Amino acid sequence: MSFLTSRSLPLSRETPRVAAFLASPLTTLLLIAAAIALQAAGHIDCDVSWFITFAEKVVDGAVPYVDVTDPNPPAAFLVLAPAVRLARALGLAVEPVVAALVFFAGFLSLTFSAAAIVRYGAPRSREDRGLLLNASVFLLLVAPAHVFAEREHMALLALMPLLAMLAARAEGGRAPMPLRLLAGLGGGLAVCFKPFFALAILLPALALAARERSPRLLLSGETAAAAALVLLYGALTLVFFPAYARDALPLIADVYQPARESWARLALSLAPFNVALLVALAAASAQGFAHPPAAPGFVAPAAARVCAFASLGFLAAFLLQGKGWMNHAYPGLALALLAWCFFALDPHPRARAARDGRLFKFVFLPLFLSAPAMFGAGAMLGDFEEHPGLDAGIARVAPAHPRLIALARELSFGHPVTRQLGGTWVGRPNALWLASLAGYLLPGAKDPAWRARLEGYRRRDLAGFAEDVRAGRPDAIIVEDRATREWTLAQPETTHALDGYEKTGQVEEVEIWTRKAPDGVAPPGAAT
Repeated sequence: MSFLTSRSLPLSRETPRVAAFLASPLTTLLLIAAAIALQAAGHIDCDVSWFITFAEKVVDGAVPYVDVTDPNPPAAFLVLAPAVRLARALGLAVEPVVAALVFFAGFLSLTFSAAAIVRYGAPRSREDRGLLLNASVFLLLVAPAHVFAEREHMALLALMPLLAMLAARAEGGRAPMPLRLLAGLGGGLAVCFKPFFALAILLPALALAARERSPRLLLSGETAAAAALVLLYGALTLVFFPAYARDALPLIADVYQPARESWARLALSLAPFNVALLVALAAASAQGFAHPPAAPGFVAPAAARVCAFASLGFLAAFLLQGKGWMNHAYPGLALALLAWCFFALDPHPRARAARDGRLFKFVFLPLFLSAPAMFGAGAMLGDFEEHPGLDAGIARVAPAHPRLIALARELSFGHPVTRQLGGTWVGRPNALWLASLAGYLLPGAKDPAWRARLEGYRRRDLAGFAEDVRAGRPDAIIVEDRATREWTLAQPETTHALDGYEKTGQVEEVEIWTRKAPDGVAPPGAAT
C-alpha cells in the first residue's frame, strides 16, 4: 500500500497525511525493521541451508560435484562462500551472516536503483520518489519472507540496477558508461545463478529496442557487460569445475529438467497471480503500455513497462523450470507488483482512472498486501519446522552434534535440521533426489537409450547412498517413511544400507535409525 497517494484515495483531510507518512523515511526504517524482525523470527529455508553446507565443504577442501553434489551451477554455493569465511573469522553461525550480507546487498541494490531512477529518469515529485522507494523496500526485503536469500531473491537484487538503467534510458535519460557497466555486471550475476534468468534482461531490452526502433539498444553497455560476465563465468566453470560439465549437466538434461509438474499442477501454483497482475496491468494501461510520446512534464510509464517485461521473463523462467516452487515464482510476482506501483503513480489520465478502478482495488491491492503471506511470512513468524518435531526426535536418540544422512526423496528431511542440531552432513547429495526423479520419469520413457540412462542414474544414486553410509558412518539416518525404506532395501544396491542400524525414534511418518549399541551399552540419549 506504500505507493498510494492522494490521487488514489477518496478525497479527505487525512489522505495527504497518509501519503506523506507512507512516503517518509520513517516508513522506510519501519519496513527495514519489519524485514529484519521477520528473518529473526524464523530460519533460513532448506535450499539456502543446503547450499551453506555445500559452501562449507568446498571451503574445507571438498571437490565440488565430486565430494559434494548438486545439479545447480557453481554460483549457488560460490555466492555463500564469503559468508562462510566471514562467519568463521567472527566466530558466528553462518546463517545470520548470510542474512546480514543479503540485507547489505539489498541496501546496495536499492540505493543504486533509486539513484538511477531519480538522477537519470523522468522527473518525479519527492513524495512519489518516497512511495516508490518504500514499495521497493517492501517487495525486495519484507515480501520475500521464507524465500529470503534464495537464489531467486539474490538474483532479483542483483538485477534491479540494470532494470533501473533500462527504465531511465526509456524515460529519456542516459547514465555514465561506468555506472551502466556496473549495472550490467549485476544483471550478469543474476544470470549466473540460472541461465533462465537471461529472459528477465532480454525481454525488457527487446521491448525498449522495439519502442525506439533501434536494434543497437540490444547491445548497450548494460547488456554487453552482462553477456561478458556470463561468458566469463561459463568459461571459468569449465576450467575450475570440470565435474559440473562432465557429471551435472547430463543429469540436468536427462533427469532434472524433464521432471516437471503437470500444467494442471502449475495452474495451482503462484503463477496465475503473476499472469493476473500482468493482464490487469495491460488492461489498465492505455493500449497495453503504448502511451503516445511524452509531452513536457509527462512521466511516461517506461519503468512500469521495464518491470512488466522483466516479470514476464521471470514468469517464462518459472514455466520452463516447471517445478512450481514458490521461490521460483517470487521474482516474477515482485516485479509485476512493482510495475503496478510505477503505473499507479503515473499522472497520465488513464493511470488516474485505473487507480480508482476495479483492477487496482481487486487484483493489485490484495496481492500487494498479501505478498509476504504468499511467500511464507506466517510460517516464519511461527518459526515452523519443515517436519515438526524432527530435530527434537533426533536429539533424543543421537549424540550431540550428530553425523547425519537422509534416506529421503527431497532435501527438507536433512536440511536445515542438520545445521540446527550443529551436526555434520555425511552424504554427497542432499537426498536421493536423482533416484526419485529417475523413477518418476521411467514409466513415461519410451526411448530405450533414455530408459537405460535413467536406470543407470537410479542405480548410481542408490549405490552412492550405500557408500556414503559406509564411509561417513552417520550417527543417525533420517528415513522419510516406511514405504521409502522398504522400497530402498528391496533394491540390490541398498539391500544392506541399514545393516548395523536400528529404528530408535519416529516423528509422524519419519523414522530415525541409529547405530546399534554394543551389548550392555546404552544407546545415545537413553536414560541412565
